[in-house]
Amino acid sequence: MSDIGQQPLIPLIHLDNYFNLRKVVVSDHELAGRSYREVPSWACDQSVLQMVSGIKPEALYREAGIDVSLPIENTLISTHQCIAVVNSVRTALPFAHLGLVIGKLMTLSHHGQAGIAVMTQDTLADCMKTACRFAERLFPPLQFSYEEAEHTSRLVMEQHIDLHGLYDFFMEIKVTSFYYIMKHLVGPNHEPLALRFGYAEPNHSVIYRHYFNCPIEFSCGRTEIVLDRALTTYILPLANRVMAIQAENTLFESLPVSGVALLPIRLKKILLKNYGAFPSLENAASSLGMSGRTLRRKLSEEGSSYQSILNDVRRQLSMELLVQQRDSITEIAFLLGFNDASAFTKAFKKWTGVSPSQYRQAQQVL
Repeated sequence: MSDIGQQPLIPLIHLDNYFNLRKVVVSDHELAGRSYREVPSWACDQSVLQMVSGIKPEALYREAGIDVSLPIENTLISTHQCIAVVNSVRTALPFAHLGLVIGKLMTLSHHGQAGIAVMTQDTLADCMKTACRFAERLFPPLQFSYEEAEHTSRLVMEQHIDLHGLYDFFMEIKVTSFYYIMKHLVGPNHEPLALRFGYAEPNHSVIYRHYFNCPIEFSCGRTEIVLDRALTTYILPLANRVMAIQAENTLFESLPVSGVALLPIRLKKILLKNYGAFPSLENAASSLGMSGRTLRRKLSEEGSSYQSILNDVRRQLSMELLVQQRDSITEIAFLLGFNDASAFTKAFKKWTGVSPSQYRQAQQVL
């Protein structure tokens, strides 16, 4: 299989919402004579406006190998092209907390139909679930999920496709954007219980305190926004079920089709996390937010199956475990869900052409 990072799967229009900053900022003097309860997040001082005005997104896209002759609404770019654009933007705007700045600029109105679909949901919980549905289509490198416990709700963000060191940057954008959108929807006096970041505390962490008025934690394993579950039942002021459905349908119909099969990647990630006790198809489907029948059908449509992906995971793990030398071949067989070493050996020979012991011996020589 070719490198997933080279495959076109990110709608350029979504990236343009973040990095074509000229269309989302105004200078302070443009607000004169207009009344606001608080200064809008998209207001900035003249020096920032001048800096942003010097960025020409089309030139950055061209440098990243993106065909700018096509309509931006119909263009898909690869993860590698996305990373090239981000690195160019960070060079042009060389301040450490750029992700926080962009995230705060991204109000609901800048998200187009996605913003309309979010703001017209019935409750904040529906808003978060809608955001999760959009995430994979709008920015496949990140995976969003919504979780509920007895007293808390969580919007969880994880890396889906390798962003080559830019995970922190995109987490800053996504968390900051949702934080300010949430406060816009439910009121400025409501705060998350915590913002937990799945990376080490950055050198500019002191700046986080200027953006967020709630507890902040780093090195948490995954990035999540934790809310009081009672807050997620808040009825949104612009709730309109018909408008929400129309906006969501319009958004998905307008997005170019990727053609990249992401569901197998998500399933593989779940299986890799749970080796030693692989989940059944039904349990894996539940983790993916669908029924076993739906998972089976979707995988079939993409030319795959639960068993083939499980076998691929077993093959990958078996080769890693054999190199590590810690476990016997019998122990590895049981870890991978085989009834005995003989069944594992037969499968491993089919995968690699050699037995597990031969593979281990060959690795010792290397």
